[in-house]
Amino acid sequence: MQYRNLFCLLSLSLLLPPAWGCRLDEPEHNVYQRQGNGVMYLRPNEETNLSLPDVNYKRLRRLANLLIDPTTQEDWEKEPSLTDLTTDYLTEGAQAWFPHYSYHSDGRYILYAGEVVQNPPDTPPVDIASFQSWGDFAADKNSLYYEGERTDDNGGKNRVDVKTLHQVEYHLPWKPAFLGLVLRDANFLYVNGHRLADPDSYTLLTQKSWDQRGNFSSAFNPCVAVPFGPWDTLSRTRTAIMINGEQLDADPGTFTIVRWMPGSLLSWRDKNGQHRKVLNQGNLDRDKALQCAVFNLQEHHVSWRKGPDCQQEELPGLDPEQFHPISDTVAQYQDKLYVIRKTESGERTLDIVTLDSPKLVINKRFNAGKHHGYLLTREEGWQGNSGLQVFDSAGPLILFDNHIPSEREAHLDDGSYRRQWFARDDQYVYDFDGIQLWRYRTANPQAVRVKWQEDHSGYGYWVNYKTGHLDGKITDDGEFIPTQRDEATK
Repeated sequence: MQYRNLFCLLSLSLLLPPAWGCRLDEPEHNVYQRQGNGVMYLRPNEETNLSLPDVNYKRLRRLANLLIDPTTQEDWEKEPSLTDLTTDYLTEGAQAWFPHYSYHSDGRYILYAGEVVQNPPDTPPVDIASFQSWGDFAADKNSLYYEGERTDDNGGKNRVDVKTLHQVEYHLPWKPAFLGLVLRDANFLYVNGHRLADPDSYTLLTQKSWDQRGNFSSAFNPCVAVPFGPWDTLSRTRTAIMINGEQLDADPGTFTIVRWMPGSLLSWRDKNGQHRKVLNQGNLDRDKALQCAVFNLQEHHVSWRKGPDCQQEELPGLDPEQFHPISDTVAQYQDKLYVIRKTESGERTLDIVTLDSPKLVINKRFNAGKHHGYLLTREEGWQGNSGLQVFDSAGPLILFDNHIPSEREAHLDDGSYRRQWFARDDQYVYDFDGIQLWRYRTANPQAVRVKWQEDHSGYGYWVNYKTGHLDGKITDDGEFIPTQRDEATK
């Protein structure tokens, strides 16, 4: 999948009000338009359009996407006519534009994203008559293509079996939209256009977002279809390791990641030594130029933004691959949290908090240790004002996990209502809304339950979400008395 970097969205997100209101406008489409005897490809999200003077506009058609079976579609799902030349578009993510392009042809040329598909020298030319497409993947009698570029030969025993070719579906916890395009026929797997043998052993290993600001960054924008991303995907077969479908020169049995800068760089170690592969030089150059990041993760070191004018201070002895930013002010390194705080005079300091449980991973707003709670907080009018609150618990904390709000839900903020997290220990029940923690004594913590109800977002998110409250009452002296339940319903 192609990605176009977007640098303005973070600054835009800082201007959005705390109660998000989403624009639900149709994205602007790229359009093939007649220009004289040729064609102009209009790109509203680019500074320039593309001129195609030799393309015949009258004969130009979109090629059918053979992954789509029209007989299985509802009326509202039907594809536009192949004469509709306005179907290309891009959706906006937190750090990139995500393109949705189709192949087009006038009978003389194959077009993709407004450019003529051309094969490299010393390879067979594009064969128009046999050219077929399956989403971003395509094949003619001699070649395989992905996103308009030739990726492999197509012939002999390795020829694509078009009768059995189909898309491989993946579901949570993977981000299926960012796995690229995984296809399979009777003999091979095709990942982003790359042919792989031994398809039965294909396994997804892990994914990593290009956006390394942390899942609880205030840059999270629920109005954006893809709040974090793009994503790199690491996968393998019995005999090969792949990054985004591209095979690495690595031994699968001894493969270990040394440093992975998503979208930029992958270093690994195997039985043959240590290896380094630049995934995208432009992205790597931009990563190296990052000087204002709150936590700056480079190839060999980690630093934090200590002072004004993006002043960085290196944190010696840390392995950047094990350092994980969580929010605008909190990061985790093994069993320690690195927390940036501001003094009354406005100076920035760095505190190091040792977790009471070495295996605890801070991955929710409300996190339970052995004898402490760790809260990722945000302030009223919270853009950029995140922090960490640590409190002592009376015994082990138990989270009410039958519904923990997702980060998208936690950012919806319909009106004055906020998402809530609940927990109990041996003496208290806790209610946390992301900003403030309430603690109530209770004689019987194990009897406390949460009542849930389903609501609909008022800002057009097309989601139903659950809201909850502690089932019981609070006395004048601050004690919580749970609602008694019928024994038969316990």
